[in-house]
Amino acid sequence: MKRNQAVLIYGLPASGKYTVAKRIQEKCGGVLLDNHYFYDWFLGITDVPDEDWSEFVGLSNIVRNDFLNVLRRFYPRKQHVRYIFTSVILRGEKLPARLQKFARDIDADFIPIELNVCKEELLERCDTELRRKRNKISNKKTYADMLTEWIPNAFHSRSTNKLVLDTSNLSSDETFAAIKKHLKKFD
Repeated sequence: MKRNQAVLIYGLPASGKYTVAKRIQEKCGGVLLDNHYFYDWFLGITDVPDEDWSEFVGLSNIVRNDFLNVLRRFYPRKQHVRYIFTSVILRGEKLPARLQKFARDIDADFIPIELNVCKEELLERCDTELRRKRNKISNKKTYADMLTEWIPNAFHSRSTNKLVLDTSNLSSDETFAAIKKHLKKFD
C-alpha cells in the first residue's frame, strides 16, 4: 500500500458486511472494526428494551467516536495500515462523516464499498446461527417489517473511490474477488 486505507463496507443487515470484511482482513490484511464490536461490548451485560434501542445505539456511537479519537492519535506512523469498518447505512442517512474525517486525519484513502442485496435474499440470509450468536437480526418476520422502512437504501456517495456491488446473486468468492480487484487500485 502506498498510503493508509480506511475501507468502509456498508449495507443493510444481512448484506454480508462482516463476512466480506473478515475475508479482506484474512486475505489482504488489515484491522477489522466491525460495527457490532462497539455494541457487543454492552450486549450481554446490559438489558436494552426495544423502545430504548435508538438511545442505546446513540450512546454506543459515543464510544465509537472516542475509539476513533484514540486511534487517530496513536495510529502506527511507520507503516501503512488498512482499517476495515462495517456499518449499516439506512434510507436517508449519509456516509459517516467521522470516518471520512478519520481518513483525512491519518492521510488515508477513503474507500466506501456498498453491498446491495434484494429483499428476498436479505430475508434468506438473516436466518442463520451465526447471526443469532452475534445478536443480530435473525427473525425473518421482524426483519421483513423493518425492511419496509429501510428499502431502498437511498445513500449515494460522490466518492470516486466508491464501489457499489449488487451481491444478490454473487457467491462470497465472487464478491470478495470484485472487492479485492477494487482495492488493488489503491495498493
